[in-house]
Amino acid sequence: MSGCHYNQCYPESHFIQDIVNEVSNARFNCSPLFVTRYPVGINSRVKAMLLDIESNDVHMVAIYGPGGIGKTIIAKAIFNRIYDRFEGFSYLENVKEKSMTNDGIIKLQETLLFEILGDRNLKVDNKDRGINVIKKRLCCKKILLVIDNVDNLEQIENLLGECDWFAYGSKIIITTRDKQVLSSFGKGHSTHNVQELNNLEALELFSMYAFHKNEPKEGYWELADQFIHYGEGLPLVLKIMGADLCGRPKCEWKSALDQYKEIPNKEIQKKLKRSYDGLGKTEQDIFLDIACFFKGLDKDYVVDILEGCNLYPVYGIKKLIDKCLIIVDRFNKLMMHGLIQQMGWGIGRQESPKKLEKRSRIWRYKDAVDVLTEDEGSDEIQGIMLCSPEPIKKQFKVRFSKMKNLRLLIVHNIHICGDLEYLPNTLRLLDWNEYPSSSLPSTYCPHEIVALKMPQSNIRLDKLLKSLQSKTLKHMDFRSCKYIMKLPDLSMSTPNLKKLVLSDCNNLVEVHQSVGRLDKLVVLDLKGCSELQLLPDCLMMKSLEYFNVLYCSKLKKFPNIHPEMKSLKYLEMGETSISVLPPSFGNLSQLKTILFGSFDHLLHLPSSIYELQHLSDLGLYGTVIFPKDFRYIFPSLIKLTLSFFQIRSEVDFILTSCCTRTLKYLYIYNSNVVTLPERNIDFTSLHTLHIEGCKLLQKIPRLPRSITKVHALNCLSLYSQSSSELSNQLGELFGFFKGFPIDVTEYTEFGKAYLNSGEDECDGLWLSSSDFSVHLTEFHKHETKYLNSDLEDTRCGYELVVPGYMFPFPFMYQSGGSMSFWIGSEFQSLALCFALICRWEILTVMFVMSTFPSMVSNGSSKCNSLKK
Repeated sequence: MSGCHYNQCYPESHFIQDIVNEVSNARFNCSPLFVTRYPVGINSRVKAMLLDIESNDVHMVAIYGPGGIGKTIIAKAIFNRIYDRFEGFSYLENVKEKSMTNDGIIKLQETLLFEILGDRNLKVDNKDRGINVIKKRLCCKKILLVIDNVDNLEQIENLLGECDWFAYGSKIIITTRDKQVLSSFGKGHSTHNVQELNNLEALELFSMYAFHKNEPKEGYWELADQFIHYGEGLPLVLKIMGADLCGRPKCEWKSALDQYKEIPNKEIQKKLKRSYDGLGKTEQDIFLDIACFFKGLDKDYVVDILEGCNLYPVYGIKKLIDKCLIIVDRFNKLMMHGLIQQMGWGIGRQESPKKLEKRSRIWRYKDAVDVLTEDEGSDEIQGIMLCSPEPIKKQFKVRFSKMKNLRLLIVHNIHICGDLEYLPNTLRLLDWNEYPSSSLPSTYCPHEIVALKMPQSNIRLDKLLKSLQSKTLKHMDFRSCKYIMKLPDLSMSTPNLKKLVLSDCNNLVEVHQSVGRLDKLVVLDLKGCSELQLLPDCLMMKSLEYFNVLYCSKLKKFPNIHPEMKSLKYLEMGETSISVLPPSFGNLSQLKTILFGSFDHLLHLPSSIYELQHLSDLGLYGTVIFPKDFRYIFPSLIKLTLSFFQIRSEVDFILTSCCTRTLKYLYIYNSNVVTLPERNIDFTSLHTLHIEGCKLLQKIPRLPRSITKVHALNCLSLYSQSSSELSNQLGELFGFFKGFPIDVTEYTEFGKAYLNSGEDECDGLWLSSSDFSVHLTEFHKHETKYLNSDLEDTRCGYELVVPGYMFPFPFMYQSGGSMSFWIGSEFQSLALCFALICRWEILTVMFVMSTFPSMVSNGSSKCNSLKK
């Protein structure tokens, strides 16, 4: 009865079709996505991101980076690896372009619902209703969703509203050029910056497209290296260039490289320019200024100049960083990828392809010469850089009379003849190396100038300051100006000065008292002013962070320090004639780095020196006499350098008084020290001990367990037994080689050993001398790991350099063309490297990498595998 009723209401054929549709829809999007033809470097980047994605919570991951870096490829590879773990999954590509219209947004919503639910009949009337449907229908599902290429928050909200709508374990992966996109989502998300390919990866990817194998053909290696250098690790660029060059002869390769450098590939530039097109007008101006004039310069300096141009750089530079157009490196320098900079140059050229004077920025040397020498400027020009790669002896006559809106002027390596007749009053930056005149043009009123840099010029400050009355001026650089003999009163002419550089002004004798009261000054550099005798009596510069009077050999008196001078962090005053520091020196309570002392004069320190509780880097030259009324000094000291100390008791006092818990680096040069104090072992953080030129040094006592690097160079009295004891100590720390004798040879001037501690990321042993070296690296967890050559900040390995004719570790036999040595059981497989350095400084290197099955038996094994 019920079956009859069913047949009447719903025919069996329809029921069968529904089943077919359900099965079809369920399998519709189960096939893996095509990733890329040659997935070079993809696996390592995917692996790094899977740690976030494989967590059990609801998590959103943003993969960001510049155009062409491989964000989409990585997202596809991740999708393929994990999609079968979810109840539903969807990959939405090119969301930015598809979201430009309401219809496009609705189609994206319908695609998302269909791919996860499998219902072809589910339609959305408008985008707001679509958001609610997504929330209602998907809230109970554990889903994987990839949203590819978004550049604003609204594009994400149109598809998923909130990340926590979905069931526990759901993952949302977003690719974007804008790191800031996820900032409004709060917790529950993470970001991954995609790094460029390293040189080996870049070579492999380029070769796959250019030669259809993982390395260049014979005869093409040097050319391939030049293209890789040009591509700077961008996969898109390497792919396009490789495919374009495939099958072409060498002559065409060379021509193509020249063309790439001069006229960038349109496909590459189009891809990179999308990030620029998404900027506002102000941010575009900042980007072009950096690309044309400021790449590689200090960020704070550039910010000051751009603020003077009313471009709001604090906000704008952050936008450029978020858009992956620029980065700020660890030295606070503004950097950008070479091809992104080239894209900026292309934008500048397109402003007026034929007429230079109609462009806003002129940065190429040839173009600048044409404009300035022919007086073809115009009001369109905002910045011009006349910089020759090499000094030009030819005399130029330049004119700026038609550039009424010039903001930025940079002139380097050019000889300009005659006095300058005109400069625009609109200048914010005047950076002119070897400026030809003693003063600025009489018609120039620099009321808006921010940075005035005129090193190695004929400028006279007394003349300059008569016309210079600027509250906007923040940076002055007059290094190596031979006509500057006195630094005059700056308090009225430049009250907001932040940086003043007068280094190597060899005729400067006096600094005016007013300079000591410039409360906005951050940097005062007087290094190398060999005639300088008078500084202000008192320093009360509240903002000063860096003060340098290094090599001011005639300076005898150091100023008093006002109690409000709390900002100074770096002080360099070595090689002066100062013999006494004032008691007020202790007011410099925030000092982190000091370099002082002289090879010709004793320097007596006041008791207030011990009030410097934040000092982390102390460099002492010549002989510096410490007051002996404290037992422990400088509780924050990390690095200590002692040079040319002649009084042994002072060295002993300093070493026995330093805080034992903090010191990491100890350097001693050319001292009369005979032995280091036994208290060395108490330095529980010390990992670098470098002793050089200490010809009386006879013994280095027991080392602390924290040590990783010991150098004893040109220490002629350090006898072989001490060297042997040092090597045995390192062997004990490493856990093997204990008790083995040292084999002394007649060929080496010093031995050098790197041992890995086995506790961190790499495992290996490095043994070397001036004639022979062996590199043994353990293959750990199926991965080859090499020792870091810079051990300053790592416990990756041990390093020992000691004098004498010896190898510092137990080579049991060495004769003719081979050598034998013992290794411990920690090495399961080895990589061997052989290098020979000839006496005549001709270097011949043969590098052989081999893996061996375990040779270990009963804790150690003899290796006799190295042949000359």
